[in-house]
Amino acid sequence: MFSRSSPVREPAGVVSDPRRLRALADYQILDTEREPAFDGIVELARGVCGVPVALVGFIDSARQWFKAEAGLGVREAPLDDSPRQDALLEADVLVIGDTREDARISSNPLLRAAGRSLRFYAGALLKSGPHPLGMLCVLDDSPRALGPGQLEALALMRDQVAHLLDFRRHHLVQHRIVRELDEARNELQRQVHLDPLTGLLNRRALESRLRFELESLSDDEPPGAVLMLDLNGFKRVNDTYGHLRGDRVLMQVAGLLRKATRARDVLGRWGGDEFLLLLPATDLGQARDVAERISQGLDREFAAGRTGGGISASIGITALAGFRSISDVIHTVDTAMYEAKRSEGEGPRIRVAVQPS
Repeated sequence: MFSRSSPVREPAGVVSDPRRLRALADYQILDTEREPAFDGIVELARGVCGVPVALVGFIDSARQWFKAEAGLGVREAPLDDSPRQDALLEADVLVIGDTREDARISSNPLLRAAGRSLRFYAGALLKSGPHPLGMLCVLDDSPRALGPGQLEALALMRDQVAHLLDFRRHHLVQHRIVRELDEARNELQRQVHLDPLTGLLNRRALESRLRFELESLSDDEPPGAVLMLDLNGFKRVNDTYGHLRGDRVLMQVAGLLRKATRARDVLGRWGGDEFLLLLPATDLGQARDVAERISQGLDREFAAGRTGGGISASIGITALAGFRSISDVIHTVDTAMYEAKRSEGEGPRIRVAVQPS
């Protein structure tokens, strides 16, 4: 929290104090856009004090940066490189009637920013705990003084800036917490809907997407198709080379399925060594082409003689049209897949199901 205590003189080198700089960085204020609340305070300070220039500034390691300014026309100025660069951070309220006559500030580049020659300075310190961060200040082109009421008002307006900064930091913290919660929720959703080994959708997510597709069928385009794929020879890999090799085979198959399908197609691991593919707006001829690409890809990926070689697939295919429930779809495509598995011959084991009447 910002403190609004009585004046405390900091030791030399306060500008470069790493603890102070960390406290400033914690507010994430530097180089942010202008905000009406801060702009309103500097306009009010300028009017109350009867001066042409007012600003809310922060002292970084090598510059003075202004969150809000009125009458100056620039957003930052370099730091004074003399031993007096800490001067603006020395007092709770610092008033210098004539800057040319005061060695603490006469060389500060702020007084010559934007081609000005500013002769009067009055600033109220902004602090975070013991660390001075910046100031609300007013400046004039001529030497002058402020009355007690104006100085009290300047300190009160500084307190309002401090409240704004605290509120802004709390808002940033809340925003970060909300973002982290969203990320955690998204990760949880991902874990709930994805197969952890292959990264494809799991059975629950596939059923949900299949249900949606059935409810969204349109006469304006092909109804879509479903492929059920079961690996042949997978048990032999597990028995011969172990389950770690079997897991690698499943991940390779998942990669192959991604390459053989379109971005809009829905891929998932149904369970064990079975995979299900939902191909929206796809006729049976196109679905068979996909099945053949998968079968050929498996032949290339698991050529005889390689570890895990001899892996192939039995693939059942059905169109979505004519079904009333996902259980009917699954039963039909699953039956077609097992008929393909029982088929003999040298060609790909692919079977297209007979559609329900």
